[in-house]
Amino acid sequence: MRRIKHNLGRLPQVRMGHHRMPDAVLGIGLAGAIAVGTLLPVTQAFAGPASHRTDAAAVTTADTQDANRDGGQAASRSEAREPVQQDQQAADQAKQAADQQAAEQAAQQQAAEQAKQAADQQAAEQAAAAAKKTYPNNLDGWIQEARDVLAANGQHVPSAKAMRAAAIAESSGNPNAQNNWDSNAKKGTPSIGLTQVIMPTFKVYALPGHTDIRNPVDNLIASSRYCDARYGNMDNMAAARGYGANWRGY
Repeated sequence: MRRIKHNLGRLPQVRMGHHRMPDAVLGIGLAGAIAVGTLLPVTQAFAGPASHRTDAAAVTTADTQDANRDGGQAASRSEAREPVQQDQQAADQAKQAADQQAAEQAAQQQAAEQAKQAADQQAAEQAAAAAKKTYPNNLDGWIQEARDVLAANGQHVPSAKAMRAAAIAESSGNPNAQNNWDSNAKKGTPSIGLTQVIMPTFKVYALPGHTDIRNPVDNLIASSRYCDARYGNMDNMAAARGYGANWRGY
């Protein structure tokens, strides 16, 4: 400052009004300018990192809030999905149980149908075997064939003894015998054939394919089935009528 004053003293003296700035004030202003120029960068250096830290903290806080919000929304969506998933699982299990039950019922029905087909096939085979088999054309042959046909059709098979007793007692073993004098004949339905069966009864108890009342085999078949319905079977009927000489008509 003294140097400045010294230099200023060399300058030509200029008169200044009372409003001109004094030397002390000029020196203070110059010193303030130098101080401001020196301290301003330092102040900015300290203020910069602090401001940066503040901004970073604000960003971190915002990110944390966003993360918490997203996490809460995700948890809410997860909780909302759980009942839906449980209901779907229960529905799937119920459907599986229903499908399994339906499959079991279908399998049972199929097994029943297969069993029926096997039984029908066996009966058809037995009937075919009986048809192919040859029998003597006499009372014993007729009786044997009638018994085979009954068996092939799942009917009760009477003993040969009971059949023979009925045939001998009723017609003496004659398949063409016909009674034209008894009460049935008076009603217009005479007894016909080997076991003396009237036509209405024969038609009810004849088997398909065996509908000739004068055919001894067909006659035996129908009379046997009639005895099954009326007496339990032909053996019961023959025993009740005493067989042979003690036979009473049926």
